[in-house]
Amino acid sequence: MSLVASLVSGVVRKAVPGAAAAIGASYLLSKSMAAFTSPDAKPNSARGRKPLYNTHTPTTGLQKAVIATGAALLSIGDPANGAYVAALGDATSNGFFGKMREQMMSDETGRRILKERPQIAFTPEQWESLGSLPEGSFGHAYYNQMRRNNISWTTRPPVRFVDNEEDAYMLLRYRQCHDFYHTILDMDISVLEELAIKVFEWRQTGLPVGLIASAFGPLRLPLSQRQRFFAHYLPWAMQCGSQAKPIISVYWEEMWDRSIDDVRKEMGVWLMPERNSVTRVKKSTAIRN
Repeated sequence: MSLVASLVSGVVRKAVPGAAAAIGASYLLSKSMAAFTSPDAKPNSARGRKPLYNTHTPTTGLQKAVIATGAALLSIGDPANGAYVAALGDATSNGFFGKMREQMMSDETGRRILKERPQIAFTPEQWESLGSLPEGSFGHAYYNQMRRNNISWTTRPPVRFVDNEEDAYMLLRYRQCHDFYHTILDMDISVLEELAIKVFEWRQTGLPVGLIASAFGPLRLPLSQRQRFFAHYLPWAMQCGSQAKPIISVYWEEMWDRSIDDVRKEMGVWLMPERNSVTRVKKSTAIRN
């Protein structure tokens, strides 16, 4: 057998099983991801198990592993796709809610949130009223950020693969409040700044999705931005996330007319002076060198 034939044979032996596995995993993932990408998708039962809440899709440990692996790989290729990040968060969060529950139960406001179960939603009139709030207020800053980046609170997917109703609500609350974290930390939606937010969230909540994103996400960055991430963004996010008040216990809906600077002080967060965002605007509230 010639050298070329040997090389081709070796590649085929290694590539075909890998491709078959990838196709199988992609098929299973596509079935699971349909719940996140189709607005008409409904929960169903797996092997006779009944859903535990309205949006719950019962899954086995193996199915969760397939979903998590596929979603992690897909999110590297398309980090802006919230469905992939949501699926990754759902599939990897079971068993990791202890820190969030302790934070909420040890805080008066956190206990009230768990009892009242608020969800982020606005009527058109309520939404536009945020834009009419005084400049410098939290609500006005949130409104401007969402308009500037052309994003909406309605795009946050429901929780489907968490096997506990209260845990599912905590994950939903964390997910729906993600844009508030961008506002309070003055971070836009570039890949670099999304990664910084994920690290901050991981230090706050202990959920694996932030750790996974920060481990693999930098692969999407150009070398110069990757260096800035590890030199500046990562240390800031680790320290700020560790020392700030637990964000999961903040009743953000009651903060609209408050000064955003006062909210930051109350939470114990500080803004990172090193920035590198293509969407940064001149009137940013970030502290600069």
